[in-house]
Amino acid sequence: MSTVDSKTGRGAPWLLGVCGAAVLAAFLVWLRHGETDMWLVDFDVYRFGASNFLAGHDLYLELRPFSQMFFTYPPVAAVLFAPTALGPFAVAGLVWVVLDAAFLAGSVWLVLGAVGVRDPRHRAGLTAAVVVLAVFTVPVELELALGQLNAMLMFLVLLDLVKGEGRRWQGVGIGIAAGIKLIPLVYVVYLACTGRPRAAGTALAAFAGMVLVGFLAVPRDALAYWFGPGLSPNRPGVPQAPFNASLRGVVARLLGTDTPTSPVWLAVAAVVGLLGLAAAVSLHRGGFPLRGVFVCVLTTLLVSPVSWLPHWVWAVPLVVVLAAIAWRRRSVWWLALTALTVAVFALRVVFWLVPPAAFYPMSNAANLDMSPVAQLAAATYPVLAVVVIVALSRGAGARR
Repeated sequence: MSTVDSKTGRGAPWLLGVCGAAVLAAFLVWLRHGETDMWLVDFDVYRFGASNFLAGHDLYLELRPFSQMFFTYPPVAAVLFAPTALGPFAVAGLVWVVLDAAFLAGSVWLVLGAVGVRDPRHRAGLTAAVVVLAVFTVPVELELALGQLNAMLMFLVLLDLVKGEGRRWQGVGIGIAAGIKLIPLVYVVYLACTGRPRAAGTALAAFAGMVLVGFLAVPRDALAYWFGPGLSPNRPGVPQAPFNASLRGVVARLLGTDTPTSPVWLAVAAVVGLLGLAAAVSLHRGGFPLRGVFVCVLTTLLVSPVSWLPHWVWAVPLVVVLAAIAWRRRSVWWLALTALTVAVFALRVVFWLVPPAAFYPMSNAANLDMSPVAQLAAATYPVLAVVVIVALSRGAGARR
């Protein structure tokens, strides 16, 4: 048996431990939220869309009776979600949460490999520990409790950007992720700007294939989505909601407006997007590809129209990257930045300092006229993202 095979064989039991950590993470979240109203609210919407697809009903013109939310994903998502409509809701939902936690583990596994942890036993042990501890951060707790799918999409993107370098299939994961949720299309631009036109073309082809499947499966709903109410900026929710930790949310709260788009936000997003993309491309070309990936990720979260708190599950692999930099450099400064990042995502500042009424998914006085303290609390994630982008960019520049 070769050395690689031997290591893989010894690592197999540890990989089972990673799967066990995913199950434990799901169980811990279920213990905390399994009896609350928020449990699997978003999964319920996915299942609602899948049920409408299977029954031949409209995907985008019906409200889910319980949560009063629309299905907002591209038509192909309803096709892919079809298995979630099978079996009892409680069983299907719990399986979904375990799978999402497993994809989170896969993302951590990929990033640990990228920062130099090669031994499968050490890598698996660290992955399991990170996944269980991540449950105590706000993005991961909400991701699993609500039954979201951001960890699944994160894994597809990282599989392309971290593991797919130089491989013929690079871009497929990003294309599939963009077919389910449009925001990953930003990474197609990143691939093109970093001199990987083949991977960018592959991503666009995969995305086009997802769109085509949607048109073939539900042509009427596909037309409604791409040329009708499906892409309406009002569908995801009010922009000023404290759950929205994007620049659009910050601007909407500062201006006290629930207008879907505003010239101020468009201008700020354009400037930040161009600067962030330029920094990410510069890092990639300068020999820091992993830093470039996370600068691009943070920039995407900032300029996205909505970056709900669960969308920030990217915080988990980001902490791994920051911790690895601190360890390699034996740097107190990088260690402090790592600790600050953990604290921001683990502490529930926004829930402590923002009145509960502000979180209602509709415009009201609490989220249209927020105090300066509440404004700052709701802007914690974007502010930290800017700090980390600057640190990753300047740190790499100084090292060069």
